Amino acid sequence: MFDGVLMTVHAKKVYKVLVVDDEELVVEVLRELLAGLPYTIVTTTDPSKAIQILKMWEIAVLVCDLNMPEIDGIQVLARAHEANPDTVSILISGVADQESTVKAINEGGVWKVVAKPWNSQNLLQLVDDGVKRYMKLQGSPARLEHLAHNVTEHFHQHEGSPGNGKAQKKPIVVFKRERKPTAMEKTADIGTSRYRLGDVLGTGGTGTVYKAEDLLMGMPVAIKVLSSSLAEDQIAIGLLKEEARIAMQLSHRHIVRLHNLEKVGGKYFIVMEFVEGRSLREVLELYGKLPLETVMQIAEVAADAISYAHRHGVIHKDLKPDNMLLTEDGVLKIIDFGIASLKHAQVKDAPVMGTPLYMSPEQIMGKPLTEKTDIYSLGIILSELLIGRPPFDKPVETTAQRMAQKPHLVGIADRLVKVLHKAVSDNDADRWESVEEFAIHFTDACSTVVYGK
Repeated sequence: MFDGVLMTVHAKKVYKVLVVDDEELVVEVLRELLAGLPYTIVTTTDPSKAIQILKMWEIAVLVCDLNMPEIDGIQVLARAHEANPDTVSILISGVADQESTVKAINEGGVWKVVAKPWNSQNLLQLVDDGVKRYMKLQGSPARLEHLAHNVTEHFHQHEGSPGNGKAQKKPIVVFKRERKPTAMEKTADIGTSRYRLGDVLGTGGTGTVYKAEDLLMGMPVAIKVLSSSLAEDQIAIGLLKEEARIAMQLSHRHIVRLHNLEKVGGKYFIVMEFVEGRSLREVLELYGKLPLETVMQIAEVAADAISYAHRHGVIHKDLKPDNMLLTEDGVLKIIDFGIASLKHAQVKDAPVMGTPLYMSPEQIMGKPLTEKTDIYSLGIILSELLIGRPPFDKPVETTAQRMAQKPHLVGIADRLVKVLHKAVSDNDADRWESVEEFAIHFTDACSTVVYGK
């Protein structure tokens, strides 16, 4: 089935490198070149076979040609990213134009680009570095699991039932609690027998979120009942219906699932996946700031989820620590795509929605948005996780205060500052082309700071 497999063992685990090129001579040269590395080298001249290999085997590094007949390298790179987001991809091409390269980076999460003819020693070193990078990525989730364990233990110890000293779980605050729920909200009835509403989890400008039970499916859910003012806004509801239709198609491990948008009587409500855990806002309040290695893993996971949404036409528009959850088993999840707007369905003069501290300048000014507004927000979030406070010299609570200041990155390594400054540029044209590109450069800079390479 495969054109060639060269087996060697590295420590206790055999890491695999897949080489894909439609030219047999190139494959032979690469096979011989990489033979000295302590990894399994798998080669093929057939991109369709490469896709099969990616589905069956765990591939640490993919070395892939760009221009191949029938199935091009971009398709192979994209399938590799879907099969295993941690796979480190190296693009090799002799005729790659800038547009093709950018497309490969956006769709396939390319780590490095190498032009033909390549320097053999440099390529050999690059593949070895790629496997080491993969090993670090595979080990990274342990950092989030450790963080989640410590956070859970802390809150369990401080949230025992009065009088008995026993710790009780507290559900995730799915929506930032901005005010106490009214008596009506506490006893809300959405007019359907399918859902039994429970405790209020949080409130906000667009509605109130409850923990509920789906009696038909026999499982817990989170339900956001939209505010009456929003429910009566036909333009907003029209946008929401289109957004919900698309958002319900999002199925990603790191995105809280939207089950349905329903209307009973005059009430609209959104049914969502219910998640136990803590928001990064709570984590920040507990620890002040996070280790660089942990922030690097958060960046990788968040970027993977956000880029997935972007590929499906959804922009989040309200990324902030409050909307990023860490479950008790260390899984990071992004919530509240409810106000996300489709790239092709934005309405002129639509109300500005979001949190000023994390909003891009173009969002504050009410301009049409692209995926780059999420890049800006993620840059602010990562800066805050590293510094321990928002990267502004003065408090930011209003859009006017936000526009009067620029992010000030202090206490961060110079290599990271350069990457973050590009992400939070006032001009969206100066930012990274995609959230994946941003994450690649950010994690590379983190690795250099942490590992010296």
